[in-house]
Amino acid sequence: MVDRLGPAEALIADPLRAQPISQHLKVPNMPARLLSIPAVAAALDVDRRTIYRFIAAGDLPVVDLRTGPGRSRVRIPVAGLDEFISRRAVVPPPARR
Repeated sequence: MVDRLGPAEALIADPLRAQPISQHLKVPNMPARLLSIPAVAAALDVDRRTIYRFIAAGDLPVVDLRTGPGRSRVRIPVAGLDEFISRRAVVPPPARR
């Protein structure tokens, strides 16, 4: 039925057509699930080269978003960063008397 309506009436009948589709794909309150290398380095207060060393050692998981034969674009899953931090947590020694 929308096909028989004019452009203005179609927008009223189907409000999704009133805005670009990219706005409908964004979820405003969805937390980021993948973090960039600089974001992880800032969160851990280390240099980004240290993050690459953690990745090479297998301590941090990565998602490779490679789009072609060029440079890869890696991201760190938030869950992987949380697990990394949990594994490295140190229990403080008991207080001396």
